[in-house]
Amino acid sequence: MKSMLCVMTVFLFSVALVAQDHSQATNSLFDVSEAKVFNPGKILVQGEVQEPGMVDLSQLPLHNAPVKELALENGKQTFKGAYFISGYALCDILNKKQAKKSPENTFKPLVDMYVIVENSKGEKAVFSWGEIFHRDSYHILIAKTIQPVNPARLKTSWPLPAESRLISADDLLNVRFISNPAKITVKSYHGNAAPETVKDIYSPEIRITTLTGSAVIRDIGSAIEKRHYDSVLYGHGMGFKEVLSFSGYLFKDVIAAHVKITADNLKSAIFVISAKDGYRSVFSISEIMNRNDNQDILLRDVKDSPSEGRYTLVITDFFADRDVRVIDKIEMLTAD
Repeated sequence: MKSMLCVMTVFLFSVALVAQDHSQATNSLFDVSEAKVFNPGKILVQGEVQEPGMVDLSQLPLHNAPVKELALENGKQTFKGAYFISGYALCDILNKKQAKKSPENTFKPLVDMYVIVENSKGEKAVFSWGEIFHRDSYHILIAKTIQPVNPARLKTSWPLPAESRLISADDLLNVRFISNPAKITVKSYHGNAAPETVKDIYSPEIRITTLTGSAVIRDIGSAIEKRHYDSVLYGHGMGFKEVLSFSGYLFKDVIAAHVKITADNLKSAIFVISAKDGYRSVFSISEIMNRNDNQDILLRDVKDSPSEGRYTLVITDFFADRDVRVIDKIEMLTAD
C-alpha cells in the first residue's frame, strides 16, 4: 500500500511539473531561448539640436524587433543568424532633442536632415531624419537584450555579440550594425533654399551626381520593374490630400542602372533629391537600396504634366512630406 502511495505521489508530482512547464510556455516563436543582457548606458546627441547633451538610455522605453542578419563577406551574401532584439529606439533617443538647423540653412522643412551614429572605434552609420520620424521607425534600436532564434529541428545556435549593437532590422545587409554606439550627430543639407516663385518647374530628365561621376535619367526602359501602389496621402502640415492609385518604377533599380553602390555607400552616404523650385528630401542610401521590408520607394513617370513632373518620387512613409514632385537632380554625398 505504501509503495502504491509512493508511486502515485511521484506520478502526481511529475504531472504537476509538466503542467507547470506548459503554463509558462508561450505561442511566440521568438520566445524560445535565453536572452543576453547589455547595459548601453548613455549616448551623446550633438549637432543641429537645441540642447546637445547626454541621453540616459535607461530612462527610455524598450521596443522589440526580430532580425535576420545578412552580411557581405568577400563580395558574397552570408547569413549570420536570426535574433530577437529588445532595445532603445533611435526615434526615442532623438525625440526630445528638438531640431535646430544651422543659420545658413534657411530651408524650413526638416526633410533635408540626417543623423550619423558613431562608436569609439570610428565606425559610422547614417540615417535620414525622415527614415526615423516619418514612418513607424521602432526597428532602429540600440540593443538592451538579444536572444538567438535557433531553428527548432536543427542543432544550431547562433552566436551572440560580445557588446551591445545598433540594429536596423529592416535592412537587408547588416552594414549599419555597429557595436557600442556612443555618439549621434544631427545634421542637415546646406544647399540653397527654395525660391519664392519659379515660372518653369518642369524637368524632362533627372541629373545625377555621384562620388565619382555623373549620369542622366531620361526614358526608363522596360527592364526596370514596375509596381502598383494604392496610397492614402497624408501630409504633416495639411493632413489628408488624396487616395492615390498609381504605378511606378522601383527607384532602387533606376538608381542601380546608373550608379554603382558599395557597402561603404550603404553605411555612410546619402542622396539629396531636389526639384527646380528648391524643394528637397534627404535619404540614406540604405533606405533606398538596402531594404528587407518590401516597402520600396517608387519613381512615378507622369510624362509631360506641367505641374507634376516629369518624375515624382513617392515614399511609403506615413506622412507624404518627403515625396518630391518635378525631380530635377539627385546628389550622392558622403555624410560627415
